[in-house]
Order: sequence, then structure tokens, then C-alpha cells
Amino acid sequence: MRQEIRVEVIRGQTVEALHIVHAVALDEGGIVIASFGDPNIKTCWRSTAKPFQAIAVVATGAADAFKLTLKELAIACGSHPGSAEHIFVVKTMLSKAGLTEEHLKNGTHEPFDPVERERLIRGGEKPSRLHGNCSGKHAAMLIASKHIGAPLENYTEPTHPIQRFIAQVLAEATGYDDLPKTAVSDGCGAPTWVSPLHSIALAFHRFATCKLSFGDAATRLLDAMAQHPDMVAPKWSWDKRIIEATRGEFIGKGGAEGLFAGAFRDGRSIAVKVQDGNSRALPVATIALLMHLNWLRDEEAIELTDFVRTPLKNLRGEVVGEVVATIPQ
Repeated sequence: MRQEIRVEVIRGQTVEALHIVHAVALDEGGIVIASFGDPNIKTCWRSTAKPFQAIAVVATGAADAFKLTLKELAIACGSHPGSAEHIFVVKTMLSKAGLTEEHLKNGTHEPFDPVERERLIRGGEKPSRLHGNCSGKHAAMLIASKHIGAPLENYTEPTHPIQRFIAQVLAEATGYDDLPKTAVSDGCGAPTWVSPLHSIALAFHRFATCKLSFGDAATRLLDAMAQHPDMVAPKWSWDKRIIEATRGEFIGKGGAEGLFAGAFRDGRSIAVKVQDGNSRALPVATIALLMHLNWLRDEEAIELTDFVRTPLKNLRGEVVGEVVATIPQ
């Protein structure tokens, strides 16, 4: 087992914190060409699974039946910040299927979007289920459920037909047959699953190269995410930036507890897991890995340089240190 990637939080000249990162990279053929730490460490998929969960709404025919746009498919794959625009998109896709916010079972939290959060505070309003960053995913699950005639009230249960379908998609993509048995509740109440890190990289390889029985659905979702990265992640986020910097040639998705995975359209893929789950280490480690692999063009690397050595600032905006990754040679 090769040494892990180390992400150091440096304040002044002192290493104030250290994050250990496991990572694996596959080539165009899906073969491991680099790994750091434990490539088989098991982890929950969390929101990294969203592009695969969205396969259900396309593969069942629901997306065509209810005329979902690429923007709506992109938000089904995304973790949105709850801005007015994102809420509008989710409401619109629900209405196309004759559904409303009341059907959603993703829970509520304050929107990450500062404009919408301030609007709610000033208006004395509480956040709705539409503000939840997973509402696009849940809307897609509901729409798929309605299209196949499955119950709507329990669509988040692992035994529901749509959840069983999604679990089989992930089992096929990962090659990890035990995956359906690992179902646990995600933060939004829908199922998430556990598999080795290597299998997550392999799943994204197969997703990007459409080497799945639902390859046509994967192609459509890749195009949706490439064309609408602002539906996949907040405008200020690094995972949106990497899609934009590569002009949609690299598609990735982050998840809670420090997980990220993605792939280029030619099949090169990575999966990265911060062992302690701290998300601040994730962009630095991921961009450092892609640069170490020489997988970014010069112009792409330039657009992402602010994630290579992330400045550490105090509340006055002064740079007092940095967050930096070290890749073992």
C-alpha cells in the first residue's frame, strides 16, 4: 500500500492540522495506474452517487414522458445551493409530473445561497423542502416512481422499486455485488450505499464511457452536467469550476464526509476520500492528484491554480497560511 496523500493546514510556519487522503486513478481502459493510501477503503457514496441515481429517471422513460430538459436532469445529478433559480427548476420539473413540494421527503435546511438565505430571514420565512440541496435528486426519484406506477409515499425506502433499480445500477457500475445489501439512510433520507474506493472510480469510468446497460442514459446525464454545471454545484464551488475548466470533458461529483469521484470522457477516472471526512482537504487533494497525473492541460491548470495552494485567511481577509497537498513520489 502506497503512502497516503497528505493535506496540511499551515498557519504561519506551523502545521496546524493534517488530513490523510486515500485516492485511486484508472486509465482509459479502467486499469489502476496510481493509488495512494488504501484504494479499497470502504466508504458511503453519499451525494457522489447522484449521477447514478439520476439514471432511473432517464432509463425508465420518465424523462421523455414528462419532457425533462437537460437543465432539469443536471439538477437531478447535483447538490444545489437553494437559490431562487434552483428552486424554480425543481418546482418546474415536479409540476410537469403533476407533483408538488409536498411529495418531497428530503427534509429541510437553510439554503446555502446567501441571497436566498437573507431573503428568508428578512421575510420571516422558514426554508422549504425545495431549498434542500438534494431536492433535485428527490424530484427525479418521484417522477420516475410516478411513471412506472410505483407508490409515491415511500419512494425513499430501500425496498421501493426505484431504489432497488438504482442499487442494481450501482452494483453493475461498481462490480460490487454486495452493494445493494449495504443500504443505509443518507442525510436527505434516501438510501446511500457502501463500496470500496476503487469500485467508485471504476463506476465513474463506466459512466463516462457508457459501459453500462444503461449507457444511453449515462450519455444524456453527462451532457446535462457538462452543459449546466451551475445545476450540479454552487457557482462558487470547486467541482463546478473543474467541469467548466475542462469544458465538460471531466465530470465529477462530490459527496459528504470528504468523498469525490469523476472521470474524463475518455474513461480516465479518479476517486478521492479524505479519511477524517473534512471537506476542506478535498479540492486541494483532488486538483493536486490531477496535476500529478498530468491530466490537466496548461490552460485548465491555470484556471484551477487557486485550489492548488488554498490561502488560509483570518476574519479580516488577511492571508495567514495555506492549505496544501503533498503527493508521494
